[in-house]
Amino acid sequence: MKLKYDIAIQEVADKFVAVAKNGETEEVENTLNETGVIILRALMEGADTPTIVNQLLTEYDVTPQEAEAEVNAFIDMLKENGIAQI
Repeated sequence: MKLKYDIAIQEVADKFVAVAKNGETEEVENTLNETGVIILRALMEGADTPTIVNQLLTEYDVTPQEAEAEVNAFIDMLKENGIAQI
């Protein structure tokens, strides 16, 4: 999976905001929770799903199935919003 945009993550008033720019005029902004920040940063570094799942397992008290479901749901959201491509 590849991200279609350059993305900046900023913390604003106790929230994380991801701003994606395509180099032209289009800009997409999303508010993220801490899990979303971990997943997005990992994707920006080129991590694959199993690597991100392991990161979540070390950070949170969740099962591998829960962590994988979170990662897959986040990736699906990126695809639906046109931020990620296969």
